[in-house]
Amino acid sequence: MHGTFQSSATAQSQGTDAPGGGPSLDATIAAAFLIVVFASACLMPLQSDFWWHLRAGQEMWFRHIIALADEFSFTATGSYWPNHEWLSEIVLFAAYRAAGLPGVTVVAAVCVTTAMALSWRLTPGPSISKLLIMAAAIPSLVYVWTVRPHVFTLVLLMASLFLVLRSRYWVLPFVFAIWANLHGGVALGLVALGAATLGELWAGDRRRASRLAMVTAVCFAATLLTPLGLDLWKTIPESIQKSMANGIQEWRPPILLGWRDLSFWFFAVVTVIAVALRWRGITTREHAIPVIVALALLPLALRYSRNITPFMLVAVPAVGCLTLAGAPNRQPRRRERYAINRALLAACMVACAGGVVSAWTNHPPRMHWQPVSQHIVDSVRACPGRVYNRFDDGGYLIWFAPETPVFVDNRQDPYPLPFLQEHLRDEQSGNYTSVFARYSLTCAFLPPYSPTARNLKAAGWKIAAADSSWLVLQKPQ
Repeated sequence: MHGTFQSSATAQSQGTDAPGGGPSLDATIAAAFLIVVFASACLMPLQSDFWWHLRAGQEMWFRHIIALADEFSFTATGSYWPNHEWLSEIVLFAAYRAAGLPGVTVVAAVCVTTAMALSWRLTPGPSISKLLIMAAAIPSLVYVWTVRPHVFTLVLLMASLFLVLRSRYWVLPFVFAIWANLHGGVALGLVALGAATLGELWAGDRRRASRLAMVTAVCFAATLLTPLGLDLWKTIPESIQKSMANGIQEWRPPILLGWRDLSFWFFAVVTVIAVALRWRGITTREHAIPVIVALALLPLALRYSRNITPFMLVAVPAVGCLTLAGAPNRQPRRRERYAINRALLAACMVACAGGVVSAWTNHPPRMHWQPVSQHIVDSVRACPGRVYNRFDDGGYLIWFAPETPVFVDNRQDPYPLPFLQEHLRDEQSGNYTSVFARYSLTCAFLPPYSPTARNLKAAGWKIAAADSSWLVLQKPQ
């Protein structure tokens, strides 16, 4: 069965290029698709939490420490911060230090593109069929395309699946040791390894299944090689609980709303129906493992929207195995036009490079490269006392006004859950009186539509600075 995977991979690689000719049409389609994916990923927006990740990486880089206590707020100063993404933050800051925001974006784009390339590589069939499946999946695949530690989970999940299918089990513990220091999504990797072990059993190879089960246990042990140790597995569920309690969108179940959810539900239904109809035909490990891993990740995607993209990356090859594998190739033998293929690839590269350079030069608002204007930052820095801000906006102040401690931010973990929920209720209602008195707040950094901002203005707080996105308000003397 292992030979089947090797031979099919060899056949694909033999169809990509011709000696002295150039890329085949199949290779051209694959390369063009990945070029477009990479260029699109280079335009990923920056969320507010990116900025506190960057600041944490900066602190650790220059101070040679691992940040495990809050130093960014005045409400939780010194509190334990189970920073399970510390290595991601150092990597992101290193990229920023080397090449600014383009450098950070390229790191994230490489992760996303590599994950997509591995998903493509594991999908059987000709490139045009893969392209059609990928096109249907794209709305859900791009859901978490932002510059954040989660991109490391996407690439390492697919790398782990690839290593399992290549029987490179010995590499997996090293992957999981690194993954556990990059992002809490390492838990998805353990789920995938458990499902892959069942896939080996389904294909009838008990010897491989036993080896993979032992390697999975070693991989779990490898996840303890972090500054948090065993506490990592306490931190992850606690962080999820806080996210759910605070109503964070990506931790809610998916609903049938828009193309993203429609694409996910389509693949979920197709996967389940195809397995029900064709389960007897799933006889090789190359088919069984992606299918069972996809089925294992599906309940997690149904429970938490942020797991949609990891599921979709595996569902694409799973659907390909269930629908394309073994189908007769009825395509007529065609004469390859290598010069045209080269020209198409060159045109694709030039167009994508031009679009990326233009966006990086002009940085349109959707990319959020400058989310807070300088005069707003200067006004925050000039505030004579403590500054109030919303949960969603603390990351901006942590980076752009580093000498100003924040009231709260979306790291969540350093803050007690009752404090966070009280803040979210007060911000929704605009009821600021008690919390402003308790913490002696004299300034506020808020968007104009905030209920708190409206009530502060009505109470006579003066506007120290304003633009279309932000207000800085000061308490009247």
